[in-house]
Amino acid sequence: MIFQFLVPISLAVCIVFAWGAYTLPFSSKGKCFFFALNVFGLAYIIPIGPFLDPARYLPYPLVLGLALLSAFAFFYFWIKIMQIGIAIVLFIISIWYKKTKSIRNAAFTSCKVNILLISICLITAPYSVYETTKVPRVKHVTLKYETLPEELENYTIALLTDTHTGLIFQEKWQENIVRKIMEAKPQLIVHTGDIGDVKPQDIKKHLAPLKNLSAPDGVYYVFGNHENYHTLAYWQNFFKENNLNVLENEAIQIHEYLSLTGASPRLRNFPADTAEPLKTIPTQGFKIFLDHYPASFRKTAPHIDLQLSGHTHGGTVFFLAPVVKKFNAGFVSGIYEQNKAKLYVSSGTGIWTYTAFRLFVPSEITLIHLTGKNNRGHENR
Repeated sequence: MIFQFLVPISLAVCIVFAWGAYTLPFSSKGKCFFFALNVFGLAYIIPIGPFLDPARYLPYPLVLGLALLSAFAFFYFWIKIMQIGIAIVLFIISIWYKKTKSIRNAAFTSCKVNILLISICLITAPYSVYETTKVPRVKHVTLKYETLPEELENYTIALLTDTHTGLIFQEKWQENIVRKIMEAKPQLIVHTGDIGDVKPQDIKKHLAPLKNLSAPDGVYYVFGNHENYHTLAYWQNFFKENNLNVLENEAIQIHEYLSLTGASPRLRNFPADTAEPLKTIPTQGFKIFLDHYPASFRKTAPHIDLQLSGHTHGGTVFFLAPVVKKFNAGFVSGIYEQNKAKLYVSSGTGIWTYTAFRLFVPSEITLIHLTGKNNRGHENR
């Protein structure tokens, strides 16, 4: 669907960047260079990853440099869109108040305004890439249930998701993630998909630290859309060869009072009428459901107690959260409730290599605490 809008969107992007370049105090060559850098930076964000992974063939410093460039282009584009909005408001005001004409014109053509906006993006871009590439903090989330089995009082679950290992997130980063989880000493560890950004055989050393994860009740994975992008069979074989537990549309009974079910791996959210994942959910005890996609909660809620998901990256940047929420059945990050069930959507431990920037949407290692003291859930940020 998006491809039918690709030409008009590309044209609009080029017009915005050309306008930005035109108002700079550079030579024609300098303006063209600034325009080309921005177009290239934003083009790098276009979802080429499922079909082509240019970052695979580049040294890490260059991959990081491209992340900075794409972050700058992304924020510059949106701040110019905001400038257009302000200029339109000023244009409407100037119809009645002639004195605002000069302010209106400056909003469109002022070199000083443009340089100020560029300066803001030059600060925002590296900060957003830093927020993405640093080892995330442990975020404690308490979920409270009236009917929680006594055996699960103060039960802890470590949740990882969207690690996108291999290109931006490499071995040392993964080791630090594992160290933080093991220091927290959870009783159960789960990963809800998008484990890596390329085929597993190409990033074995970066995935190796996952073998050091352990918990009394086990470590379990489900696959996301990126495992499908990079040949699901390879990921299935890698997990089998390394004795890593992946749940693919199956359930296990951890204790008589606790079961864990994993959704089937798929490219997209399953349709509203799909009942396949529900067939494997046990009927007894406290039921946890793992699914990369939070949208399935609309269907699973009557059958489970807790669903853990990722996929949304929390919207990546704060002003896109409402858009991401709309495309994920109203879920973007945090705790949601339906019937007596709860859904927790993580903002992600990592993020996709080609959008390696976050703004006021921090990554997280989530430590979920279950309690039965009352029926309200809250997040300890």
